[in-house]
Amino acid sequence: MLITLRAGGLLREKLKPDLDAYSRRVEAEAGRTLAEILTAIGLDPSLVAFAVKDGKMQRLSYVPSDGDVITLQPPVSGG
Repeated sequence: MLITLRAGGLLREKLKPDLDAYSRRVEAEAGRTLAEILTAIGLDPSLVAFAVKDGKMQRLSYVPSDGDVITLQPPVSGG
């Protein structure tokens, strides 16, 4: 199955976009969680606080479907 992952900021560097400046197309095995997919592409899931699909927050335990577009959100930090 193919999904599209999107990210901004420092997380974008780790995602290594290939579609545009923010998006990467990923081929993944059906039934895998988002955390498993991130690990498989070399992105540490601890760098992602949550994901957004169709305007709804998803945990990293979410199992994507073919064609999903998922935006990854990093933990909030400040100082």
